[in-house]
Parts: sequence; C-alpha cells; structure tokens
Amino acid sequence: MPPQARARSTSYYYRLRYPYDVSEAGRPKRLSPLHERLQQLGAVFGTKNGWERADYFRPGESWRRAGEEQRAFGWSRPPFHDRVAVEHAAIRERMGIIDLTSFGKLEVSGPGALALLERACGNRIDRPLGSVVYTQLLDHRGRIVGDVTVTRLAVDRFRVITGAGAVDSDRGFLASQPGDAVAITDVTDDLAVIGVWGPSVRELLGETIAYRTAGTLSIGGIDVLAQRITYVGEFGYELYVGRDLAGRVWDALVASGRPEPVGYHALDSLRIEKGYRYFGTDLTGSDTPFDSGLGFAVARGKHPELEREPASRLRTLLVGGEEYLTVYGGEAIHAGDAVIGRVRSAAYGFTVRRNVALAKLPAELAPGAEVHVDVLGNLVPAVVAPDVLYDAANERTCD
Repeated sequence: MPPQARARSTSYYYRLRYPYDVSEAGRPKRLSPLHERLQQLGAVFGTKNGWERADYFRPGESWRRAGEEQRAFGWSRPPFHDRVAVEHAAIRERMGIIDLTSFGKLEVSGPGALALLERACGNRIDRPLGSVVYTQLLDHRGRIVGDVTVTRLAVDRFRVITGAGAVDSDRGFLASQPGDAVAITDVTDDLAVIGVWGPSVRELLGETIAYRTAGTLSIGGIDVLAQRITYVGEFGYELYVGRDLAGRVWDALVASGRPEPVGYHALDSLRIEKGYRYFGTDLTGSDTPFDSGLGFAVARGKHPELEREPASRLRTLLVGGEEYLTVYGGEAIHAGDAVIGRVRSAAYGFTVRRNVALAKLPAELAPGAEVHVDVLGNLVPAVVAPDVLYDAANERTCD
C-alpha cells in the first residue's frame, strides 16, 4: 500500500465515522467482471470485503467511488434518497438488475459432504438434486454463526452461498466440523452473479424454475445456473456464470428486457420490508433461529433444546410516520422508563412508506405494542409490526 494510502487508512482510527462513510484507502482491490458496465451506468461504488459494489446509480453522470460525503449532509436525509426510491420501485413494479458477484461462494464436495452439512446447518440438507435450502450455520449451542443458502448440485457436491464479508468465517466454521472425505473450496472469484427480479422477469426469461430450486437457463446463447431465490421479495433469479462470460449474459439481459440497474442501498430497503434478516447485525452469535423469527428454517428435531418460546424475539418496528427519519441502527428503544433494546438495522421502506427497523425485544411485546425509539435525542413513537410488511403470503415470490 502506498504511504499516502496508509496515512489515510490510519487517520480513520480516531476519526468520527458516519453510518454512510466509506473508506477510500486501498481501493480498488477486487473488481467484478461487470465493473466497467456499472461505471458506464453512473454507479457510485461502496466497498465490502475489498469488493467494489454499486450502492446506487446516477444515470447520465460519471461514476465515482463513495467516500466520506456524509460529512457534507450530516444527519439529514441523504441526497441519494430519491434515487434509491427509483431503484426500489424498479424491482417492485418492473424489473431490476444488480451485480451480486461479491457473494461468497463455497463448494463442499466429497463422500462426506452431506453429513458435514447436516451437522453444521439447522435446516435439512438431504433433498433432491437442484434444491436450494435457506438455513443458518449453527454452533453446538444452536447459536447462529452463518446465514446461507445451500444448493445441491450433485449427490456429493453442494454450493454454499453467503455474504461477501462472511465467506472466510463460514469456510473456517465448516472446516472445523468433524468429518472425513470432504473438500471445502472457495470459488468466489470464479463466478459472477447477476440478480434479476421484478414482475417483468417472467416475460423476459420465458421459462420458470420452481421456487427454491436451481436449473439451467439459456441467456444470449449461454447456459447459466439460475437459482430461484430472492432477497427482495419478488419473482426472479440469481444467475451464476463464469467470469469470462458474465459480460455477455449481462448485455443479453439488458438488450432483451431493459432491466433497470439497482444498487445495494435499494436492496436494503427491499429486504427489510420482507422481514429478511442481515447477518452480522440482525443475526449474531448470541442469537438462535427461534428468537430471530427463523424457526421455519430449522428442521424439526435437529435442535430440540431450542424449540421453546424464547424470552426475547427479533421484531419489526414501524418508527414515526411517513417522513424519512435518520435511523441507522444502535438507537435505544424505550418502554416506559426502561431501555428494553436497541435497533439492529433500519431502512426506509419505499413501498410501505415507513421507517422500518429490526430490534430484539422482550417476547411479550407482540405486534401492536407501542414503544419509543431514541432518534438523535428525540423519543419517536414506534409500533411493533408483523415480521413481513409486504406480500406476507409470498404470492409474488412463490407462484
């Protein structure tokens, strides 16, 4: 690292950081094969585990890397708020496309692969070929150490998909499990991932793969592995393709369907309306699937010691009214004179038109309960809401 980059990096240590601050030193380090296409679309890049990722887009303007610009707008509504609303609506109402190449990707293979994954995962992994299983990696106490999907590619070959920042810890956890005749290989850099979601995707791709399964689709004459899974709550796919072919697949999708580019800020807004959890904030090593509202992702009998009513529960909160509030995570939650929890993650839900937060609260505070959230020193009324605020019946994802 050049001396000036080292100086910038160490200068952050005692510096007040804003929630939207992005470190500028040592960049770029890891680039998606689609990076230049995102540049041409006016991407503003953030970074995660070294990857340059589009936070949002400024069509018609030059691309740039995000930095410490929150120092300019402080704790007010961010200047990109309206743009994120457009990207959010693209997926809810039309079709959005997002580069997800930074996903961590682990191949677990060999005669002992299934047995190892059955020990490590809360859900049942022994399912038909092509199954995509949402599950948590659980330690011996049933606490969450990872949040992943597992795709069965062959009898003894599986692909574990995880977050960009969790791939190393997940690989280490799997490698620490007892078992023989298993190979665990990090193939993150070998594959690009393109997400396409929205009501127009069905018309674009024609064929339909069953929900939570994987199959082959031909896009622009190129076969890709399509996983019908979603982190946004709309019909669509994660498309896995070799790095050298990723640009051709992206171009074919753009040429045939005109999907709109979407960044990670919109992804956060979309997922929180669906009650989808984020590992590292909503899900931590002190939590279990049952107190996180994820008991459905644990196969019955795998952790019977946890199958009881938890004392606390991860809940969805609607904070304030429709006006945007600067809720970022960490805010104290008050009931009467007591602080009963803190916000874990938050985003503005553009479809439900509310400030949405997730927080661990006493289990007796069921939907309908009223609390207050300390937003920059002001106690703002909030109500405990159902886990899923948008399409609770999953009609848009499972049909």
